[in-house]
Amino acid sequence: MPLNYQSVDFVKVLGERRSCRFYDPERPVEVEKVQAICQAARTASHMGNANGVTVTQVTSQDTKDAFTKIVSAFNIPMAKMAPVSLVFALDRSAWYDGLPEMLPMLFKVGGVNPSHGWSLDNIENSTLPRLTSFPEPIVNYLLACETGMAMASAQLMATALGLGSCCYAGNGVAIGETLGFTDSAQFVWAMALGYPGETVESMGYRPRKPYGSIIYKDKFGNPADEDPAVNAELEALGMMGKESALTPERLADINAASEQMGLPTRTDENG
Repeated sequence: MPLNYQSVDFVKVLGERRSCRFYDPERPVEVEKVQAICQAARTASHMGNANGVTVTQVTSQDTKDAFTKIVSAFNIPMAKMAPVSLVFALDRSAWYDGLPEMLPMLFKVGGVNPSHGWSLDNIENSTLPRLTSFPEPIVNYLLACETGMAMASAQLMATALGLGSCCYAGNGVAIGETLGFTDSAQFVWAMALGYPGETVESMGYRPRKPYGSIIYKDKFGNPADEDPAVNAELEALGMMGKESALTPERLADINAASEQMGLPTRTDENG
C-alpha cells in the first residue's frame, strides 16, 4: 500500500522530532513505514562505504517480552508499549572483511576521485591495509559514530511519516544473545517506534543549553555568534519554539496517557 507521506517541510520535521515515551499499543506500524525508516538508516553516511551498521526489527511479542527483562528499568514501558523496536548494532566483519570490497566500489562509481588523491592503487596498497589493521576498539568507535548517523536519519523519517520514536538502552550482551548476534556484532542502541500517545504540541520544545555554551567558533569554549533574526526565522518555520514546561495542560496529558497504558501518574510535586 502507498506510504502516504505527510506533506511537511524538512525544517518542520526537524522541529517536530521528539523523544516520544508514550505510544498507542493498539495501533500497529505499517510494514511499509518500517521499511522506509530502515531504508533511511541504510542510506545514511557510511565511512568507506563499509556498511557496518545493522538494524534488527523487533515486532514479535515473545521478543518484546524478553526485552522487558534486559532493558533499563525506565525503558521497560516503551519496550512493551511500542509496536516496533529497531535494534541498531555495529558489525565489525563489515569493516574488516567488507571494506576491501566496498571501498574500491566508491572509486569505481566516482564517489572518491584522483582530485583528492585517491586511486585504486592507493586504496589497495595503502588505505585498505591501514584501515583493516585498526584494533577492535577503534573500529567500534568509528562504527558507533556511523550508527548514530543512521539512527538520526531513521528518526527523521519516522517523524516525516507521522510516527514517534525514542532511543533506549539495555544489557547489550543479553540483547545480542536474544537476537542471535554473531561474534562480530555489538549492540549500540535500540529505538522504540510507534504512533504517539502524546502530541508534539503537548511535548513542546525540550530545554537545551544556550547556543554559545555548546556551539563554539575557531577554538573550544569560544562561543559562536548567534543571530536572533536566524532564530526567529527558524521559529517561523517550525524548527524552534517555546521550551517545554510542566503546565497543568501538559500534566493532564501525561496522566491521561499513563492511565491509558496502566502506568503510574504524577503530580507537579513529585516531578
